[in-house]
Amino acid sequence: MSRFSTLTSISESPVVAGLLYTGSDDGLVHVSDDGGATWRQAARPPGVSERFFVNDVKADLHDPDTVYLAGDDHKIGDFSPHLFQSTDRGASWRSIASNLPDRHLVWRLVQDPVKPELLFVGTEFGIYFTVDGGGRWIELTGGAPTIPFRDLAIQTRENDLVGASFGRGFWILDDYTPLRHVDERALASEALLFPVRTARWYIERRTLGFETKASQGNAYFTAPNPPFGAIVTYYLADGYKSAGDRRRETEKERAEAGEDNPSPGWDALEEEAREEAPAIVLTVRDAAGEVVRRLEGPAGPGFHRVAWDLRYAPTDAQTPEFDPEFSFGRPAGPGTYSVGLAKRVGGELTDLGLSESFEVVDIAEGTLAGDDAASRAFRRELDEANRVADGIGNLLGATGERLAGLKAALLRSTTTELDGDVRALEQRLADLRRQLSGSEVKGDYNQPDRPSISDRIQTAFLGVGFSDYGPTPTHRRTLEIAQGQLASLRDALDRLINQDLAALEARAEAAGVPWSPGRGVPRWQP
Repeated sequence: MSRFSTLTSISESPVVAGLLYTGSDDGLVHVSDDGGATWRQAARPPGVSERFFVNDVKADLHDPDTVYLAGDDHKIGDFSPHLFQSTDRGASWRSIASNLPDRHLVWRLVQDPVKPELLFVGTEFGIYFTVDGGGRWIELTGGAPTIPFRDLAIQTRENDLVGASFGRGFWILDDYTPLRHVDERALASEALLFPVRTARWYIERRTLGFETKASQGNAYFTAPNPPFGAIVTYYLADGYKSAGDRRRETEKERAEAGEDNPSPGWDALEEEAREEAPAIVLTVRDAAGEVVRRLEGPAGPGFHRVAWDLRYAPTDAQTPEFDPEFSFGRPAGPGTYSVGLAKRVGGELTDLGLSESFEVVDIAEGTLAGDDAASRAFRRELDEANRVADGIGNLLGATGERLAGLKAALLRSTTTELDGDVRALEQRLADLRRQLSGSEVKGDYNQPDRPSISDRIQTAFLGVGFSDYGPTPTHRRTLEIAQGQLASLRDALDRLINQDLAALEARAEAAGVPWSPGRGVPRWQP
């Protein structure tokens, strides 16, 4: 009795014109050498039943005689992975499933167009790759769900791997080219740093409201874009662990072996509690070797990616409220850069001796002529002004809290002579705060006020913050005024804190006023 068969897959060889392969649901592969005018039946793969189902058949992109077959034998209760290669156009097959886990039905296979041995397969529970033609398979994780991936495709321009999942949407591995540089010997290395793809330079457009969906709400579908900037990919064979992690691993091994675990001792536990978490530190340098940016990356085993946003580090004050998402350093600009890796283990930084150079290129030539050197110099001045202003702003806030603490301490003391002095300093502090940020009262009533130092810095920032043409004379003059005002404000605040407030706190200490934040170590007065 004959069975009806349905075509499940078809593939055309890019190497030989007219060479076609088809797969069907009866487990057979047919081959045509003349563009489909005539067909012949290929051999049945070894170890499969007559109810074998061909999920995918792919002609090799490099070798005219090689073809791949992915299928399953679930109709007879066999859920093991079936993946085969033929080097004689289907006359014979050999399994390349090797270490693919059991019950991982193979749905699709794609081959890298550059490295013949680099293959990807979509299985019932994820995506796997091999760098040796199927000798060993490695799972691609990266946050993808444990779900069937029924189809795979390679976007060859960007070298992106696209996976279509069963009910969980599309998943994209951006720029998988580092996998072309991987082999068994390389994977045994302590660390690998892969070539960095040329980064496109432009002023990144920020989403309205700095949120993914802005005001569209959850009914508006969005997916994250690839990270902006230069993407650095590195690999750690075993990763780096803290002393506590290493101790717990040893204790687990001893427990599994039936051995006792001695107490590590209080000193060792104290040392573990003080240890800094392991990390990878990436250092970006310009063509002159000057440090542009330092970034911190994961230190666990496996592949990792860190994006440099093509900017210097933000100059905002590092306070508990600091949020890097809303802070932007000045653009680094097009040019040649390099990145190096170092490991931080036990608080010590050790260079791993790995470095890669890369290019940052402008996506388009500007319509207007600009002076890049002058623009970069202005940005440096603006960064310094912002650094000083942000530091002063936070110091004003901390000094206000310091005065509030001293005032509260005075209320719990028997001293009545210092209340007026504290109030006078609070008034001077409010005047300085208004110079920096403007009138809070007028701001509450949405009334205009004379330009503050922060207003002027913000105006100067508009000249270069969202454009690469550079500042106008107005922007330059605005920054110049802000710099002069900052110098005066800084000197006035320095006198208030280091002279007047310090003297007032010394008088409070002599009078036995309870300790308040900002004061030195209390003196013992028997």
